[in-house]
Amino acid sequence: MANPSEITITECTANGAINQPAVVTLDTAGTVPINLGGKGFDRVIIEAINTDDAAATLTFVAGDNPPAIQSKALAVTLAATGNATDKRIIGPFSSSQFAQNGSDAGELHVTLAGGASPTVTLRVYRLPKFV
Repeated sequence: MANPSEITITECTANGAINQPAVVTLDTAGTVPINLGGKGFDRVIIEAINTDDAAATLTFVAGDNPPAIQSKALAVTLAATGNATDKRIIGPFSSSQFAQNGSDAGELHVTLAGGASPTVTLRVYRLPKFV
């Protein structure tokens, strides 16, 4: 299998409910963009689940400066699953740390690394904005 070319997000509904979306599977080392539409980095959370027998690391790539004036990567290690699954909720994110330059879409980039064949599933959500 190969990683998707891009990961889209699920918009959460204010004062409502949504169906849990299908997972996106990352199973190849490399970087994949998450299209945030140029907005709402601070309302994005990611559910990551390691489904492999080896540890895996998701690295949220440091943003380009500019626009990310406080550019710094974030690495999250998911333990080998064995009989259980390592699950994490990651985020929200700061655009001043992770925004990628040259992207009208306003992307957050995630890189997968791990054992011989790491496998991590993701669900990406954006929480609604309240005024």
